[in-house]
Amino acid sequence: MFEVTEKEATGEVAEIYQDIRETMDMPFVNTIWRNFATKEGVLQWVWYSLKPIYESGAVAHYASELRSSLDVSSVSPIPVSAFNILGISNQDRQHISEFLDNVNFGNSQNIIGLSTMYSDPSDERINRTFKKFEKRQYSDLPPLMDLDMLGKDEKDLFDVINQIGREVSVGFPPALLRGLARWPKLLPIIWNTLSMIDADGRLEQLKQKSRDEAFKNSSILASQINRINPPEDGDQVLEQLKKLTQGGIPRMLPVGLLLHKMLSK
Repeated sequence: MFEVTEKEATGEVAEIYQDIRETMDMPFVNTIWRNFATKEGVLQWVWYSLKPIYESGAVAHYASELRSSLDVSSVSPIPVSAFNILGISNQDRQHISEFLDNVNFGNSQNIIGLSTMYSDPSDERINRTFKKFEKRQYSDLPPLMDLDMLGKDEKDLFDVINQIGREVSVGFPPALLRGLARWPKLLPIIWNTLSMIDADGRLEQLKQKSRDEAFKNSSILASQINRINPPEDGDQVLEQLKKLTQGGIPRMLPVGLLLHKMLSK
C-alpha cells in the first residue's frame, strides 16, 4: 500500500487531510501526503512542522513565482479538431485542465515546503506579511485511475512515459499520470511531446530551474517551520523528502505545466 486515500482516511489522518486541503487551497490531498499517512506518525510530523509556512501564505507566494519562472512556451495547445478526432469532449477537456492546474498548484508548493525539512536556513530573514490569494474555484473531478484497470498496451506506455526524465524512484506512481490515464488516447501524444523535450535537453533545463528556485526559497523559509521531534524513522523520511524534492517534483512540475498548456481548454 503506497497511500491512504481520502476515502479511507479516519480519525486524525482525516482531520489533517481536511486541514491540508483548506490551508493549501486544494480540492484534493496530493499523493505525497497520502503516502506519509502509511507510516506511523509521519504525516503528523511533516504537516505540523510545515503548517506555519503554508498558513502564512509564504509557500503560496514563492510557489506562484516558481510557476511563473518556468518557460513552457516551447509547446503549443492541441487544436480542438484533434480532441474531437480523439473523442475527447469539452467536459473532458475541462476536467483535464482543472486537474493539471491543481496538480501543478500543489507540486509547486510542496517542492518548496517539503525542502525546508532538511534545508539549512539562509541568512535572509522574512520581515513581511504575505498577501493572501483569493480562494480558488474548483469543481468535482473524476478520481485518479487505478493503474490495474489499464490494458497491457496502456500500462506499458504509461511505464515508458513515467521513465522520461526520471532520476529516482519516489515509491509511488505520480498522480499527474494516474489522472491523465483516464483518457488513454492522450498517452501517445504525451509520450511524443515529452520524449522530444527530454531528448533536446529542455526538460533537464526546466528540472534544474525548478530545483534552483525552490531551494533558494526553501532555505529562506527553513527558519520559520515548527521543528518538532521526528518519529522513529525520521531519517528515512528525510531521505524520501530529498528524493521527492530533488528528483521527483522537479521533473513533474515542468511536465505538468507543459501538459497543461498543451491540453487545456
